[in-house]
Amino acid sequence: MHLDVRVPRWARHVVSDLTDMDRAPRPVDAARVTRFRLKLPDDVYFEYGFLDGEARLRADPDAHERADNPWYPELSCVRGPRYRPHPLASPDPGGAVGRTRRLRVADAGGATRRVTLYEPAGLSGPAPLLLVHDGTAYQRIARLPAVLEASLAAGRVRPARLAFVDPSRPERRTEEYGYGDAYQAFLREALVPRLRDEADAEGGLLLLGASLGGLASTLLALHEPAAVAGLALQSPAFLGAPDERTFHATRRSWLLETLDADDRALPWRVYQEVGTMDWLHDVNAQAAARLAERVDAHRYEVRAAGHNWTFWRDGVAQALEHLLPPASAGGTMPS
Repeated sequence: MHLDVRVPRWARHVVSDLTDMDRAPRPVDAARVTRFRLKLPDDVYFEYGFLDGEARLRADPDAHERADNPWYPELSCVRGPRYRPHPLASPDPGGAVGRTRRLRVADAGGATRRVTLYEPAGLSGPAPLLLVHDGTAYQRIARLPAVLEASLAAGRVRPARLAFVDPSRPERRTEEYGYGDAYQAFLREALVPRLRDEADAEGGLLLLGASLGGLASTLLALHEPAAVAGLALQSPAFLGAPDERTFHATRRSWLLETLDADDRALPWRVYQEVGTMDWLHDVNAQAAARLAERVDAHRYEVRAAGHNWTFWRDGVAQALEHLLPPASAGGTMPS
């Protein structure tokens, strides 16, 4: 497909999934070029916008749809003619009819974090536990509780409880998720033991995270591999290292170095996905090749999209299907 874009008179740069949004904006001048055309895959989901003279990001005034992007609220989006999200990707939020509980869990410094537990309707007794990073976004944007309920009703997954955790403050997300030793200690020593008790957890822990949340999930799993049964990694931020916390402008990958240094089998089911326009595409392709040789069951998905919550929302249902296969499909309980 082709996307024809008129350059607004106030625009100074164009940003999109192709420029890693505002990290690599491309200059435009409506006095010289009034329009431009992009060739995109027919199955694409694509986000874009403009920076004005004050470096404010603004949507395309000619576009019909705004992107549902919490990081960049003023963005436009376009869906290709063959764009087909998962049939359960956008369920009615009212379908989350299970029980919600809110906990407070203290870290080693005495600060408390709020954690939300979701139990599907009708579930009682032990069940797998899925720990979700960036919990508020997965509840509100990805609609994970409703996706789980719809997947259960369709017989696509087995029941599980969900635990949603967020950074202590939004501005500390990179510090905590990006090789944060104190945060990892909180997960291991305080949160996971409390959740296993509160949620009547059965079998190994399941983990879900996007971008740096995918990295934080992987770090927790690598610390004690036998305690984890599965991971769902959506565009995980596998660039950078503990001593080089630069997750964009680097070729180094601590995760790849670690996998290359230790070739032991890992007892996990892993769902991994990344967009073709994501700056993390190449490192994820390399990580996927290594993980496929090491884990019990690996599913790797690549779709025409960038680094955004619509892409991750589209993948949540199939991530659940991989981590929680129903017994009727030959799945076994995570151990």
